[in-house]
Amino acid sequence: MQSPKHRRALIASVALIAMAGCGGDDASVASNAAPVSVPSPTPSPSPSPSPTPTPTPTGTSQRVTSDIQYGVGATSSGSIPLLLDLYEPDEPCASPRPLVLFVHGGGFTGGDKVSGNALFRAEQMNARGFNFVSINYRLDPDDPLPSAEYVAVVDDVLADGFGDATDPRLDAIAAAFEDTVTALNFLRDNQDTFCTDTSRLAYWGSSAGAFTVLQVAYGLNQFGIDRPEPAVVIDYWGALLRASDLEVAEAPFLVIHGTQDNTVDYQEAVNLTNQAQTVGVSHSFYTVIGAGHGGRATGIDVNEVNGQTLHELTFDFVEAHLTGGTPVYETVDVTP
Repeated sequence: MQSPKHRRALIASVALIAMAGCGGDDASVASNAAPVSVPSPTPSPSPSPSPTPTPTPTGTSQRVTSDIQYGVGATSSGSIPLLLDLYEPDEPCASPRPLVLFVHGGGFTGGDKVSGNALFRAEQMNARGFNFVSINYRLDPDDPLPSAEYVAVVDDVLADGFGDATDPRLDAIAAAFEDTVTALNFLRDNQDTFCTDTSRLAYWGSSAGAFTVLQVAYGLNQFGIDRPEPAVVIDYWGALLRASDLEVAEAPFLVIHGTQDNTVDYQEAVNLTNQAQTVGVSHSFYTVIGAGHGGRATGIDVNEVNGQTLHELTFDFVEAHLTGGTPVYETVDVTP
């Protein structure tokens, strides 16, 4: 019997929209641009599946528990532990806290739960009284074997004319969806243990991570896949391959994308926000004129709108949605 990877490579002989990735400060996936080669990522350390406290960063009031095992993932060489890091305000649990789930980038070939500015973002969210979780997930070098229901999700997208049926990372892409859902359900099942309220939940991803959270937020309902629904989604230079998966009354989102992104075409952000306008989903869209791919390229810590950096706007956007505040929805061209 052929493996799912080999079977799906035969689905079509013509590449449609390329799912391509790269490294960088916040790495990538997917666009309708020509395929981009994937540089070899820096190997990630193999952490212990046992939760181990991590030293609190200087100047923060934060408690970090690293390498909590949230599940196991099947691979061609056996199952591997799936791990997450939990960042909490360093204070007693008076009541369950809102939660931000972060998924790192890396083109589905590399990256780690500590990459992609995870610590800085966790500090900012902890300072606002939220919990922050960053996950590892199976990558292409793991040779993952995703479950049949997630294979079906990817096959459906390919059959509908989106994606590249010859991309060797299809199993890794499906596994990223599956592992993110596994993490979400683990957090819901253990929310009392972690002082977390998964009814007040943000999904946040950069590049391949943004691709993943967009699919988990908007592309799984039609397959009956259960997971805690987000109240808000953050898309840093990612893509939703099939924009029509965004439907009426789904979670609002924020997008940051550069017009000269050669890894994930800027048109992907336009497609997503156009669909949001069509179905009435609230959103903010920050176009960084002339910018490429990633946090440094888009200047999220230096480029400002009304005196706030793009990062600061993101923190406020998440907070407003998770605490019943008043979100700002705007479409802005940002000139560095």
